[in-house]
Amino acid sequence: MSPLPIRNRWNYAVTQAAGQVLAARWRSTLEALDRARAEYGQLHAASTIDVRAVRKAAQRVHELEQLRAVLACELIPAR
Repeated sequence: MSPLPIRNRWNYAVTQAAGQVLAARWRSTLEALDRARAEYGQLHAASTIDVRAVRKAAQRVHELEQLRAVLACELIPAR
């Protein structure tokens, strides 16, 4: 068998696997973002506000939003 078809099969397999991993990462990131937003809302709405905890929760939300944006850019070409 010539090397070209083997390389094409490997490229296809790697592309498919990467797409599946990105999709799974996308779903887990969205779930984590929902949880982080809920936690931030609870901390912010508390009767006594722990500023350090609110800042930490806000930072977590921000990081997850950035990750979501990066994953969205990576998933668009895969579709």
